Amino acid sequence: MDEKPEEVIGKGTRRGTGGSSPKTMDRIDPFTGEAITYHYLNTARARRRGTEEDAIGAAKVRRRGMLRKYRPVILSLLFVAMAGILVSRGAGRSGMVYREHLEDVAVTMTGPDGIQIALTLNDLAYYVWKVERDGDVRAQAYDATDPKAYWNLYFNDAAGQSGYMSDLGRKAVVDYAVRDAIYVREAQAKGFTLTEEQEKEAVLEADRIFLDLSPKAAESLQFTRESLIGSVKKETLAREYMLYLYDNGQKDIDVGGAWYEALKAAYAVTEDADIIKGIRIGYVTIN
Repeated sequence: MDEKPEEVIGKGTRRGTGGSSPKTMDRIDPFTGEAITYHYLNTARARRRGTEEDAIGAAKVRRRGMLRKYRPVILSLLFVAMAGILVSRGAGRSGMVYREHLEDVAVTMTGPDGIQIALTLNDLAYYVWKVERDGDVRAQAYDATDPKAYWNLYFNDAAGQSGYMSDLGRKAVVDYAVRDAIYVREAQAKGFTLTEEQEKEAVLEADRIFLDLSPKAAESLQFTRESLIGSVKKETLAREYMLYLYDNGQKDIDVGGAWYEALKAAYAVTEDADIIKGIRIGYVTIN
């Protein structure tokens, strides 16, 4: 007749019915020479045979069986974990090394007069700096310990401006670079130029920006003093032309305005989505 099964207590120990302590087996530690106590593994085979070797063997068999049974689940979890690591690494990067793509054409347009205009990332660099500079003020107010969290916020506006702040920032860079390029072309076609005083103010503003650039911004955007002066002058001319339009009764002249959007449509603007997508606002110039 089979012996009465023993009562299992705890994990990795057992007690014979009526016993007062777990069954143990004395062993000698091969490294120290000291006596140690081995608790039997809690397996059916160990209960039947009661030897250390059988207990370990039974445990190995059980582990192999568990691995075979749950292998698909384990592999799925590993895949998800690796994907999460890759996504999290990618989230902290700009998507491309900005300074290595400055000559890539991001936007092309053809004016009503047939003249073609191409905007490279170098042409957009000034607007990248402006959007990140203004956004960083809000980011610091949102969470000074982790400002980049601001750029991962999802913004939902009834007016249609919905998306992650980083994506909206990228859109603002392109929108305002295109707006200024169109208005500069319109101003030049009508003979507008900056006054001597406006020229001087633009140079002073460019110099101030150039001297205040962070090391990361200077490295990423590769501004030269001359290129920065050129960007500020173009922005100034575009602004002056917009003021002229407004003073003469023209409304809806900014991005999203009906009059401006109709003018923009006449320029057949085409964006290179792959190039523009590489601009990850919040990571280009901010330390």
